[in-house]
Amino acid sequence: MKTVLLISLSACLFGGLTTSCQAADLTVTVAGAAHQKGQIAVGLFNAAAAFPGTPTVGQRAPAGAQVELVFKNLAPGRYALSAYHDENDNQKLDRGMFGIPKERYGFSRDARGAGGPPEFRDAVFEVKEGDNRVQLQLR
Repeated sequence: MKTVLLISLSACLFGGLTTSCQAADLTVTVAGAAHQKGQIAVGLFNAAAAFPGTPTVGQRAPAGAQVELVFKNLAPGRYALSAYHDENDNQKLDRGMFGIPKERYGFSRDARGAGGPPEFRDAVFEVKEGDNRVQLQLR
């Protein structure tokens, strides 16, 4: 993601582009944590191939009834989010039998998959220049 942002900024500075070179900020509000132990982990994806595996960029914050994280200086475009409540703070979404998540999780646009995680196209949303806001509900 840093490489993409650097290329975008370089094109703006040296290529004479103006309107498509504005950075965007994305505020993500996550609700639905089971309790206040552990962390809320949020992954931001800008490509379908990586979703919902390794995010382009991620952030963590102490769990709470409602947690707000801000992704700054994003290139405008299409993104998807995944989030989970890492209750035991072990840096992963714990799974039980048959791979079913044991910790609460959620996706942008409240996307849900059939028998697994949703597709990128079901969770994707547009980030525009300036300030953007998205809410996620953990289930």
